[in-house]
Amino acid sequence: MFKYKNIKLTKQYNKANFVTHSGTFHVDDVISTIFLSKIFEEVNLIRVPSMDNRSTNNKLVFDIGLGAFDHHQKNRNGKRENGIYYSSIGLLWKKYGKKYLKSLNIRNINKVYEYMDRELIQYIDATDNMQKEYLKSKVSPDFVKLCNPEWNENTTEEEGFIRALRLADEFWELYIKHALAEVESIKIIIRKTNNTNKDYAIFDKELPYRKAINLIKNKNIKYLIFKSKRECYDVRIIDKELEFKKEIVTNDIKKARILSNIKDLLYVDTRGKLCCTRTLESAIKLIEYNNIK
Repeated sequence: MFKYKNIKLTKQYNKANFVTHSGTFHVDDVISTIFLSKIFEEVNLIRVPSMDNRSTNNKLVFDIGLGAFDHHQKNRNGKRENGIYYSSIGLLWKKYGKKYLKSLNIRNINKVYEYMDRELIQYIDATDNMQKEYLKSKVSPDFVKLCNPEWNENTTEEEGFIRALRLADEFWELYIKHALAEVESIKIIIRKTNNTNKDYAIFDKELPYRKAINLIKNKNIKYLIFKSKRECYDVRIIDKELEFKKEIVTNDIKKARILSNIKDLLYVDTRGKLCCTRTLESAIKLIEYNNIK
């Protein structure tokens, strides 16, 4: 029997409590299987070519069978407001996503649920539904496709599926960790920027900030200062209309130090949006220098 953690592949229909399609597997059915294994204690999965004349009693059927968790039927099976149709993982996430997050004792369930759907789940849906117009700036986890046995490889379909499950499981755990960190960082950045009367906010560690920018309510904020992992302070401009002065952007670092009168200026990005200083004091001085007309 082929097995991975609490997932068992079976050939006997009466012993299966989950059903999906056989043949070439995709990110949708593999990620769906992993997701279901996080919710249910045992996943005895059978992969079949069709559901013709098969009973669905006591079985959760997905990505096949034209049921609640399949999207191959006429008019598919619903779509989001942005036009992306649901695939099986999207339908399963809509049904069980919050229950799963609750089992992890997550505080911001709604925000993490929405983040996962917005940043990952819907792009798997778009990939499986061949809606390529939504994938221009996203990379779907194609490692699943690569796990299918090659034509010249002596590997069974079951072996390939188990291999894909291992990789998908690791990917899922990493992405949940990432989603939690992103949602928490957005919360921290919004709170900090709302509670300052300066045009900058200071953070004692690096935080992912790009998704928070459009959510900042304090419109006076132009700069974010982060204590970098590289033992310096990053000064990032988040105002689209603002850049660091050309005199320090276009000159070499030695000349930039002289012009700005900041001796421990370490780096100036050529796009004019990022500078690094050795100390926090210098980071603040750099902002004051940049604000001088």
